Amino acid sequence: MNEERVQIIGNDMIIDSSLWHACAGRLVHVPPVNSTVSYFPQGHFEHAGMENTDDAIATASRIPWRIQCRVTSVELKMDSRTEEVYTKIHLNPIVTNNNNSTDDDKDYALSESLNLFGRSQFLTKVLTQSDANNGGGFSVPKKLAETIFPPLNYKITKPGIENLPSQDILARDYRGNIWKFRHVYRGNPLRHLLTTGWSKFVTAKQVVSGDTIVFGRDDNGDVYVGIRRVRRARWQGRIRAESVLEAARLAAIGRGFEIRYYPSSSTTEFCVVDSVVNATKRKMMNEFGAGTRIKMAFETLNSTGVEPVGWYKGSIESVEDVDPNHWPGSFWRRLKTQITPKLITHKYGIQLENHPPI
Repeated sequence: MNEERVQIIGNDMIIDSSLWHACAGRLVHVPPVNSTVSYFPQGHFEHAGMENTDDAIATASRIPWRIQCRVTSVELKMDSRTEEVYTKIHLNPIVTNNNNSTDDDKDYALSESLNLFGRSQFLTKVLTQSDANNGGGFSVPKKLAETIFPPLNYKITKPGIENLPSQDILARDYRGNIWKFRHVYRGNPLRHLLTTGWSKFVTAKQVVSGDTIVFGRDDNGDVYVGIRRVRRARWQGRIRAESVLEAARLAAIGRGFEIRYYPSSSTTEFCVVDSVVNATKRKMMNEFGAGTRIKMAFETLNSTGVEPVGWYKGSIESVEDVDPNHWPGSFWRRLKTQITPKLITHKYGIQLENHPPI
């Protein structure tokens, strides 16, 4: 792994875009520097778990539900203790006409380009209970083993378990530590496994069932390993309520402010490029209504190691304010949709069937 990909500052690490997105997930979008975005204080409060607090309710009456801003800096970071990725974004409120951006297409293209994985390769697997058992091994998806790891020698000339295809894998984590795993191909049916060294990794990283292991290979052929954490209750509260209230206050008076976004705590982004917001606004006015059929993107992680984006299908039940008393007219979670097996609400990221995504 190229050393310039990771920079340690204070207690956290700044990592490059391809590594960050591998651990954040394919559906996480980060607005690029100089793009125009909409900041939703309502979503910021929700992200911090304080949407129903007295402070949040009192603040709601003094600030607009949408504040357009210019992105002045973006840092893609990883918590050095938990290896949980997050982004730190600095925003400057701007004055626009008719609450619309003038460079929607440019913003959307830049936002999408930032999320490309570049030439590095990444494959992932959600850890099973067996994988996360610190006394066991890791069952490696075939595609991951054949794409990321060096090729095994499958030509067996002598019988015996010691002669089965095997090799040592050296993988660097985002702290720069090297982990040595024994990669074997055995069993009935034959499968790829990481044995010696895996238990030590599980214990040190405190991984649990539901975490996602990320293996990557860079342009030089070096292998590295990371973790996409499943949501944990003990991590709640890492965003201070005071910082959220201060950000909302500064945004409302037109002064620069800073936000943090943790993909693992919520899939709901509260700083969204204006192209997406304005496209959604047009759809709400002209096409969205009760009964409209939609599809919603979701990320799948399956046993083959492939990480595609799929679609849930459903329909819109209603278009209404989620909190009309405190945030009247807000777009935040305004679409109430019926998607089997449960009723959920969304802010954006849905698609009309047989139409391009918005």
